[in-house]
Amino acid sequence: MTPVANRETVVGHVGGSVFRRVWHGLENVRLRTVVGALTLLAAGAPFLSRVLINARTAVGPSLAARMDLLAVGAIAGPAFAAGVLATTTAIETERVGLVFVAAFGGLALLSPAVAVPAAAAIVGGGALAVSARWRALPERGTNWRVAPVVGVLLGTALSLNAAMGLAPAIARLAGAHLAMLGAAATPALLGHGNRDWALGGVVAGLLVAFGVVAPFVTGAVSLIGGGLVGVSLPVMAAGLAGLVTTTSAGIRTRRLPAALGAGLLLVAGVPGTLPRAMAAVLGLLLLIESREGIDP
Repeated sequence: MTPVANRETVVGHVGGSVFRRVWHGLENVRLRTVVGALTLLAAGAPFLSRVLINARTAVGPSLAARMDLLAVGAIAGPAFAAGVLATTTAIETERVGLVFVAAFGGLALLSPAVAVPAAAAIVGGGALAVSARWRALPERGTNWRVAPVVGVLLGTALSLNAAMGLAPAIARLAGAHLAMLGAAATPALLGHGNRDWALGGVVAGLLVAFGVVAPFVTGAVSLIGGGLVGVSLPVMAAGLAGLVTTTSAGIRTRRLPAALGAGLLLVAGVPGTLPRAMAAVLGLLLLIESREGIDP
């Protein structure tokens, strides 16, 4: 009887361990989904409001009166999300990077005087967290799929430095193109199918068609909503195609954090401000985490 009892005990322990790991994984997915949704809401509200205000819609005046509040939420939301993710990650280096993003994001909210050190902390901490998360992926530490991550991070660094007068204006143009090309390459971070590519291509085609018919409106919307300065229509279309393809793949494969991450990169546009930079960093993290379990 003793060997049987021991065997049942071992099986019970193994089964319980597997169950706990699966439950913990599901809880993490739920947490990332909630955090991603709240961050997208906070970062996307000013994006949509600016477009509606400048389009002179009926809700424009009421939104204009609330822009200061929305601007606070655009910083507070991502800072809070970074803090939550920092407390739940098991990767020490990622935790350190996210703490920098959360802490300096909060400081920037309290005092505009710390904008420059906050920008350095957000870019540096974000890069640290993203690189730690990437290295934690099994057997995917260095391959060509890291290209969109590098593109968005470099684009963020250049755009922020140029916006704060720490780099020449050409850096802003280079940062905008790198951010858009990084967005265009985001399908490399997630499994995708022909329908995802088709949807991305259709949306990009509509953007090109509208840009040709109404170039001034397209330019105004991209500038006001996404902060795109000097980016050509084909590059904008490529970035939009990549993000729509990634969003579609995330929804189709039920990897909602990935879809939310792509949405954050969309509303971040060219991350030349602190709120946009924080949204871009968190978007990359959600995309990379969603890559776990995908064949290389």
